[in-house]
Amino acid sequence: MLVRPITTKHDRWPSSTLTVDDVTALLAEHGYRVTAPRRAILSAVIGRARPFTAEQIVAVTKRTNPDIGRSTVYRTLEILAALDVLTRFLQGDGHAAYIVGTPGHRHHLVCSDCGEVVAFTRCPVDELVNDLTRDTDFTIHGHLLEVFGTCPTCREVRPAAS
Repeated sequence: MLVRPITTKHDRWPSSTLTVDDVTALLAEHGYRVTAPRRAILSAVIGRARPFTAEQIVAVTKRTNPDIGRSTVYRTLEILAALDVLTRFLQGDGHAAYIVGTPGHRHHLVCSDCGEVVAFTRCPVDELVNDLTRDTDFTIHGHLLEVFGTCPTCREVRPAAS
């Protein structure tokens, strides 16, 4: 899969106001064609407040656009992640999911029960990355951090055993 490297991140809008037209313009600005299938995928993704999987987007787009291929959905989601429109993260079961989020480096708290995701920007890994770079002479390009637990709502529904 070819995803063009992006050297700058968009900072024009907060995720809550992100529109299909905004993302269409961003895709065009980075040399990506905005086809009808891509626009349908954008419509299925933008505005989602909860995390979603690529397979969920495949199912949603297939209802109204049965000709959209699974690979088109996966490729488009990866492009949107490269453009920092989406954040790709691993769920508690190890499967990938996406969330529309604010641009920039962030990590996630993930509820193992309901899947709620809370982004945070404080990076407790920075010092470790610096130490690893120094100790191993690796050039480290990035890292991921997901912290799994149970959100307050799920804890109220299912109190911890005593």
